[in-house]
Amino acid sequence: SLRQPTLVTGGIMREYQLVGMEWLISLYENGLNGILADEMGLGKTLQTIAFLAHLREMGVWGPFLIAAPLSTLANWVCEFQRFAPSIPVCLYHGSKDERQHLRTRRIGRKALQSPDAAEKFPVVITSYEIVMNDRKYLQHINWKYIVVDEGHRLKNLNCRLIRELKSYNSANRLLLSGTPLQNNLAELWSLLNFLLPDIFDDLDSFQQWFDFSDMKEEEGRKRLLDGDAVVSKLHQILRPFLLRRIKSDVETSLPKKREYVLYAPVTPEQRELYDAIVRRDIRGWLAKKNAPPPISSASGDGEEGKMDPRFKGLRLQNVFMQLRKACNHPWLFEVEFPEAEKSLEKGALPQVVAVSGKMRLLDQLVPRLFLAGHKILIFSQMTKVLDLLEVWALSPGRSWPYCRIDGLTPQDERRRMIQAFNAPDSPIPLFLLSTRSGGLGINLTAADTVILFDSDWNPQADLQAQDRVHRIGQTRPVIIYRIITGERTVEARVIERAQEKRRLEKMVIHKGAFREKGRPSVALGGEGATGNSGPSVSGMWSQALQQEMEDILAGKDESIHSIHQENRLKSNNILSEDDLARIMDRSEEAYEREAMQAKQGGG
Repeated sequence: SLRQPTLVTGGIMREYQLVGMEWLISLYENGLNGILADEMGLGKTLQTIAFLAHLREMGVWGPFLIAAPLSTLANWVCEFQRFAPSIPVCLYHGSKDERQHLRTRRIGRKALQSPDAAEKFPVVITSYEIVMNDRKYLQHINWKYIVVDEGHRLKNLNCRLIRELKSYNSANRLLLSGTPLQNNLAELWSLLNFLLPDIFDDLDSFQQWFDFSDMKEEEGRKRLLDGDAVVSKLHQILRPFLLRRIKSDVETSLPKKREYVLYAPVTPEQRELYDAIVRRDIRGWLAKKNAPPPISSASGDGEEGKMDPRFKGLRLQNVFMQLRKACNHPWLFEVEFPEAEKSLEKGALPQVVAVSGKMRLLDQLVPRLFLAGHKILIFSQMTKVLDLLEVWALSPGRSWPYCRIDGLTPQDERRRMIQAFNAPDSPIPLFLLSTRSGGLGINLTAADTVILFDSDWNPQADLQAQDRVHRIGQTRPVIIYRIITGERTVEARVIERAQEKRRLEKMVIHKGAFREKGRPSVALGGEGATGNSGPSVSGMWSQALQQEMEDILAGKDESIHSIHQENRLKSNNILSEDDLARIMDRSEEAYEREAMQAKQGGG
């Protein structure tokens, strides 16, 4: 039976978390490094704390170093204090003087040389930036374990962080990542090269062995499912080093989640703007509209000879980004938003809503969700979109209290707003967040609805945003609404490309291939070894698993459904009452019905 370490006193670990801890122990006992790749929200932090607690109970005192994103440092400290308060922890952060004081008093040479240094030496928690900037101070410590949280940040094999971490002395390395494969196999190889440089030492050979470039073609799909056994071969090689469980397999008490893709119509303003960008005539169009000059960070587009003096600083070479902005809202091209209306005639839309198909859809859906008692997170990649959403939230007839987090929000302010939103009696129904800054290290389970105003090229960024809500602690069914402008715009291509990346991730880091039932056997000569004596494809996959692989290659996902809006701009109601009833229904029957329709190809 699996035993929870006695040092872990702050709660009862779930069975799969104990299995994960045991897997980490077996890695250590076999002298291997690895990736704990459980899906986001399953407690990788707790499993790591329990593993370090076990090592301390066995007399292995460290030193242990945890490198994590800045936004998660406070959470790591809190989780140690909550679950294993007797384990000493040092948050190594702050100014140069503050870090100098910590090195002198807690983690310097004197601390390592004291009589009871081993037992008292704390688990050191620090950020990626400090790992790089203070290498000359931290490098001399012979670390027993280096744990890298959000380990997929090491995906670029040429990045400074991975070079600096490789220079640290460490007996063992562990990566924590719910998204070990985000874009391509080269990124996965970079993680494996950091962990096991003697085994994974040739990227070109790795990519040649595991070629998934033709998975979109019928021939390629057949090859991947038949005797070539590319997927099986890759799984066999990865299995000793990677453990992956997903919420639907192990966290049976977690409420269901489904996603709707809502296609918003294109307003006349958006169509004119979109066409002008395609024609490379954006300056002329803006001059005709008598609009102020836009804000953009790309470089010039070669129209200098006919430049309007007002548009001297206009830079629009990045046509793709400008098209994405046009899909979101025409006001993204204005220096200052038009003055907000003080009042509106009955039934009239605020101007900020009227000119954008996405805003018109949002303005119909969100009030209905509020009336039904739901709390909502709205994510966007663009902070200027968040500015527009604030204008909308404060407009006549809305006036909703809200919170906002983006890249400029201080840590203390982030914590204050999260606590205010999650409070049981909170009057705040709406939280506006930037996808990259608000999609990591935040628990917002007080909400049960996520709206993705725009989508990321990297599908894992959107999944991380969703998991702020769909995680341990959530008690209600969750619905995700992804809004896309039109069906033949640049946004449709973003979604198509993201889905291709998701299919690759599902094929390589397949949920059935890295899930262990009991204490794992990770010895290279045992089950899951990389030799030729491993199981055949037919023996490894059951009929159900084979069907699941075919569904992945075919692009089926029973949790995602589409609602198309064609020509509904003449009224304020983009969604019909039937549409609203369907996409707001959270009954058990609704989830089963949508899953069945998706399997049949009608979702």
